[in-house]
Amino acid sequence: MSNKKYSFKANVRLKDIIGQGLINNSNIAIIELIKNARDADSESVNIHFSNADNMQPSSNIVVQDFGNGMSHDDVVNKWLNIAYSEKRHDAKGGFAGDKGIGRFSCDRLGKKLDLYTKKKNGDLVHLTVNWLDFEVDDINMEISSIELTPKIISDAEFTENTKLENFSSGTCLVISNLREVWGTNELPRLKKELERFIIDPDKTFKVHLRSNDVKDKKGKLIYDKKIENKLATKLDDKSISVRATVSEDGEIIETELRHYGTVILSYEEDNPYSELSNIKAHIHYLNPASKISFHSITGFRSFDYGSVMLFFNGFRVMPYGDPKDDWLQLNQRKAQGTMRKLGTRELFGIVEINDSTRKFSPVSSREGMENNLAFKQLADLSERTGSKGALAFVPALIRVLEKFVVDGIDWDRVKPKSSEYSRDEILGALDAFFSSQKSRGSHRNIYVNEAEISNIASKKIEEYDEFIGDLTERVKNKSVYELTSAEKRDLKKYIVRQDAIVTQKEKTNKDYKQQIVVETKKRMYAESNPKTDSIRYREITHHIENETTEIHKELREALDLGRHRSEENFERVLETIGSALFRVNKIQKLSKIITKSNFDLMSDLHREDYFTGIEEYIDEITNIGATWGIDLSFENHDNLKLVLNFSPLEQAMLVDNAIDNAMTASAKNIKVRVSQNDEYYILEFIDDGDGLSEKYNNKDLFHAGISTTSGTGIGLNQIKKVTENLDGEASISNNLAAGITLCLRWKK
Repeated sequence: MSNKKYSFKANVRLKDIIGQGLINNSNIAIIELIKNARDADSESVNIHFSNADNMQPSSNIVVQDFGNGMSHDDVVNKWLNIAYSEKRHDAKGGFAGDKGIGRFSCDRLGKKLDLYTKKKNGDLVHLTVNWLDFEVDDINMEISSIELTPKIISDAEFTENTKLENFSSGTCLVISNLREVWGTNELPRLKKELERFIIDPDKTFKVHLRSNDVKDKKGKLIYDKKIENKLATKLDDKSISVRATVSEDGEIIETELRHYGTVILSYEEDNPYSELSNIKAHIHYLNPASKISFHSITGFRSFDYGSVMLFFNGFRVMPYGDPKDDWLQLNQRKAQGTMRKLGTRELFGIVEINDSTRKFSPVSSREGMENNLAFKQLADLSERTGSKGALAFVPALIRVLEKFVVDGIDWDRVKPKSSEYSRDEILGALDAFFSSQKSRGSHRNIYVNEAEISNIASKKIEEYDEFIGDLTERVKNKSVYELTSAEKRDLKKYIVRQDAIVTQKEKTNKDYKQQIVVETKKRMYAESNPKTDSIRYREITHHIENETTEIHKELREALDLGRHRSEENFERVLETIGSALFRVNKIQKLSKIITKSNFDLMSDLHREDYFTGIEEYIDEITNIGATWGIDLSFENHDNLKLVLNFSPLEQAMLVDNAIDNAMTASAKNIKVRVSQNDEYYILEFIDDGDGLSEKYNNKDLFHAGISTTSGTGIGLNQIKKVTENLDGEASISNNLAAGITLCLRWKK
């Protein structure tokens, strides 16, 4: 056997694998080039498109930074050296990329590259790469056989070639003969991806996006502005959130819990994670009002935008946080849990890793991070990776938020000794919260915003009704023998707690009356014409008093039946509790409306798409089981939009009243349908209930006090007033088969 030695050969087609193969879409390719600009210590980068709205040789993208630049030797020995990255040998670390293949993003974007680069006080180097020269199927042709010639050129030649201004240092990539079109469909997606990919809270790095091709009706460029991650600063006072920071030296973790921008609780603890340092996380709970604010800020619905996103050295790591990605196993945990948990549709967050020690490592596919010990301590739920068995950092932080949002820290169990909550009473309410965090170690430097927490507690934590909705969903259609231990425990908890809550309702009603008199914007049933406070008060208290009376009866009956244990009695207990749950749900909705902490966000006017607001509210109440057994669906097949100045509160009232009317008429199904004709935009609520009687004509049914059922006659009147305040019209009619159609329409 011959002792001749052999070595690997790099075929010319290697270029395709590490270029178009590893960098799997054009948006990612542009982001890779932005990373290179930031790693070169540039304070800004320009991304400019010209003639890119159709496929032609003159189409080009210019990516220009003003960083360190390269010398002739750097281009020859480093840039042309495949997989070599000077960043890996830099002791300071902290780079966005260090695989040495990001330069092949140029191949992903276009067929030709002209590279211009210059170090400060150095020569201007020009290198031309025709990527088509590498696209040859020849077993004997190696990638090194394609000769490339970097040249020294003058500033005048650069200006003549590119029509760009001279620069003192940096790199300019002119990518031409583009492989894809960049027009009215592609640029919005790129802008959205750049906004999600780049985070720069200290404003030390700017990305400018410009297209010379896409203009508005007046001929003005649509894309010619700085890219910003707007959520970093604008969502904080629109939601309940938790933020935590692992110190740069990795010694301590500082945590804050915020209620609509106000810090209500903060504390410090020793860091139980050996591999984590210099990490920040900020996670928001998105209720319906927060989701409206999210849409207003970003232009996207929260569940279309993404959930908890991961950033590494200033740039987002895919696919973590994508709409269909569940890297923290939130939805899996929510589906398996016996108690309500928060899923991806209810959370948005940013986790920032600033890593100069190379403990984290992005994988070469640009899709995720290596699952090493550092990443496990950050996010892995499969094992307790911290000291003392601590849960991974991000899941543990979400549990903090979940403890507050879902459990509500049991505020309704705290009874003030006087008109205000004492320090001892507030700290007593927080005791259960801190007990749940003991595995993380001892807490110190605890700050409690007593005034704010007392304010929240005195108005009741609104998440309790979500517990009721979840309980209703879990126990419906189940016999007593099918209930889990957790469900039996929750039912017992509900019965005991409701007996105390109902007793408190009489006092709560007095508080409502006082609030209604002095805060007219909280008048849930206000009409456009002048109306006295006493009438408004009667409209609310009428419902509350009727419901609390019935709840008293039903709970007493349930307790009496429970004393005589039999299968028949247990079935009747469940039916009675189910009825009481529905009534409490209605009261909780009134309480939530009148509670100031949520009212301002819900009652302020927003200029948004009205149909999207309806869809999101229906999605929200369906998720928490607040449709009371009715199958509720939404259709907008043509994706029609109707932009109005409206109050989310009044919009929620409109939907609730429509559902309540259908339920009173024994409907089982409601279809909410958006459509249009030549003259109107139309929103219809179509049910399969009993239909209208002939006692009144259809127009009379919209007058307050007139009802064909056992209802109060207020609901349809409210729907009409809300619609007319939005310059719309309301009508109602019987369907041909069964049920009625409530039709709301707006002139185009």
